[in-house]
Amino acid sequence: MKLEECIKRIDKYMQSCDNHPRLVNVQNYEDMNAICSHFRVGKTVFKDVANYANFDENPSESALFNDFANIKGNIFITGFTTFYKLLGEQKLKELLKKLVSFTGINTHIIVMCYQCNKQLNFEDARYRNWVYLVDGYTSNKTDIVFCVPSTSILDRCTIVNGIQNIASFIEQNSQSCLYVKTNKNKTEYPYTLIDISEQLNAYNLLCNIDPITKKLSESYGEISQWEYALNTIKDASSWLGYATKMFGGVNILDLSLTKWKTYDNAKKWMFFILLKLFGSPNCGYLNIVADRSFSPDDIIKMIYQEILELPHSAIDFWEHYNERKNLIQLIGKSDIQISNYCDWVLQKGKNAIYYLTNMSTKEINMIFQMLNDYREEFSKNEIMEILKHIYPDLYQYLQPYDYKNQLLNQYFDAYKYQKVMNYVNPDFLALVEEQAKNRDYNRFLPARSEKIESIEMTKTIVYFIDAMGVEYLSFIMAQCRKYNLMVYTTLCHCEIPSITCKNKDFVEVFENHGATFAKDRNGIKALDEIKHHGEEDFDYTNNKLPTYIAKELQIISDIIEKAVSKLQLFDRIVLISDHGASRLSVISKQENKHQMSTKGIHSGRCCPKSESDVPPDCAIDGEDFWVLANYDRFKGGRAGNVEVHGGATLEEVVIPIIEITKSAIEYEFKLLTKDITFSRRKKDAQIKIFSKTKIDNIAVRISRIDEIISSVSIDGHNFIVNISELKASGTYSVDIYLQNNLIKGGLKFRADNSDFKEKNLL
Repeated sequence: MKLEECIKRIDKYMQSCDNHPRLVNVQNYEDMNAICSHFRVGKTVFKDVANYANFDENPSESALFNDFANIKGNIFITGFTTFYKLLGEQKLKELLKKLVSFTGINTHIIVMCYQCNKQLNFEDARYRNWVYLVDGYTSNKTDIVFCVPSTSILDRCTIVNGIQNIASFIEQNSQSCLYVKTNKNKTEYPYTLIDISEQLNAYNLLCNIDPITKKLSESYGEISQWEYALNTIKDASSWLGYATKMFGGVNILDLSLTKWKTYDNAKKWMFFILLKLFGSPNCGYLNIVADRSFSPDDIIKMIYQEILELPHSAIDFWEHYNERKNLIQLIGKSDIQISNYCDWVLQKGKNAIYYLTNMSTKEINMIFQMLNDYREEFSKNEIMEILKHIYPDLYQYLQPYDYKNQLLNQYFDAYKYQKVMNYVNPDFLALVEEQAKNRDYNRFLPARSEKIESIEMTKTIVYFIDAMGVEYLSFIMAQCRKYNLMVYTTLCHCEIPSITCKNKDFVEVFENHGATFAKDRNGIKALDEIKHHGEEDFDYTNNKLPTYIAKELQIISDIIEKAVSKLQLFDRIVLISDHGASRLSVISKQENKHQMSTKGIHSGRCCPKSESDVPPDCAIDGEDFWVLANYDRFKGGRAGNVEVHGGATLEEVVIPIIEITKSAIEYEFKLLTKDITFSRRKKDAQIKIFSKTKIDNIAVRISRIDEIISSVSIDGHNFIVNISELKASGTYSVDIYLQNNLIKGGLKFRADNSDFKEKNLL
């Protein structure tokens, strides 16, 4: 029934001679207050459940019924049904049945029931005549929290003293939580219909301040930590407020890791709690870490190790991989965590390589170990795709470089790959033996002395890098691209034997023409020292892996970084070398069968001449020396530690002169044909490129196609690039080079194979 009708019926009952109690149920505190306010006039007596209980004790049911016998007039009873919900549904039903069946009195009794529709559905239909059910919305339930009387509770919390006062509050207010100072325990009310918790520590108080705290397990912190949080959150009003004040907001929690090492234990724990509450909107991997962490210490551990739970084939693997890498850089590397991680990563077998990074020496060494152990289980394309993510420097080192000569392109692409993968291919060894006899480089490569004087030497700084061969050119180009520099390379051959004392004539030429040498005229020996002496456990007798390559690349990178700053004072940088060196000669372990009169020197790569000697076919006359052009060693020569030089293989004698300048022009290009149709059979695929700046020729690299394609323009602006090797339909990426300098990357076109369509039509 409606509230107004109920009030009328109660009023009529109170004016009647009917002495049977009425049970009136309301569903919300507003209707309860409305009825009580309406009848709280005159001599009407209102009794609450608290009137029948001692302080902090359960009410006396006998005292209630005793009042029924002694009080005259009209009496309203409140609170009993709510309190009896603490005692359980059975006790509540028993009380209601006693009340509705009570007779033999001269008093009008109205028992106000609260949210008891279910319990008032009596089986005996006669009782229903004495039950008034008021329609109305249902107030939100109120949970209660028991607190020992000495507990310090926040001012903002709603509190009652004593168990006897619970019911009157619930029936007159709308609060989600009520704190009760009581000596009672939750265990004393095992059948309660009201949710009871016990306030024994700061955790529950925090739940009241900021309900989001309930998302957290209390086990995440010690008592002292929750108390610290309670005192801290009081001032900030909420966890969100604290995050904004201390970390700049929850949206940049990941960036706050930069100061992780400066945080005390309390702040680290607070950060951990914020991460559990809000996650990291900008870092999916940190969200994964947050889900799996149960303490601040877990955060660091999980940042390192949780990537191992993600399949490397997942679409978002590399995204999470890069996020993890960034997080480790933010928090600072830990040798202990890296060591533990490297122990665990071995569970992945050959796929462990996907999970390694270039951030630590231990991981880099493991990368080389994986490449060595599983080289036959991966294709070269797979290796390159992996290295692009896990070790960009090594990926750049292995990138093809256009030496403008098919032999050199083929040779050094294969040489670098074998050097990294730590083996010598029989087909490549045959090519080395062939070149030991043909010595084709003499036909197409000038001597260094022929090219030196054509270099502009005024306002030039020279970096003489001992033992830097042409194998590093693709890596050097990549490093220079980072600084937007233009690189011009001249390939030459050194004098044989390929040793420093025979190849320093250029030093005097540069000095005489006013060039300045970085460091001094004797050159930078860092590369040569590694190759000769096997520094840092790189010696081949102790370490068969080419882990020293990482050090080589770092040396070159550091040199270029320092050299770039010199362009403020100089117009150009020149990188020049005396000779190269050979790794494959070391790992091929070949000995020459011929015994010479003199012992081999420079790791057996050459030996002093003697009139009585008959040199082998693979030896070249180098004035005072016989010089080997294959991977043999003259007997008597000590085996190389890491790499060797003194011989005449291509990697030893082909050397670069590298001129580096600031880029004077910003090149802009437009791909005019973004969609093409081609015939694989006719090999007629072509794209058109327009250059805003007038240039004569460009070189183009197409994704998934190994060769570099050259194109010459008749007007300096329009270029037609014929792609005869295009085979499959798909989307391709185009990179544009000028003299081996990448000047535009990432242009894309779509290609459709017309042969496939014709086949379907037939």
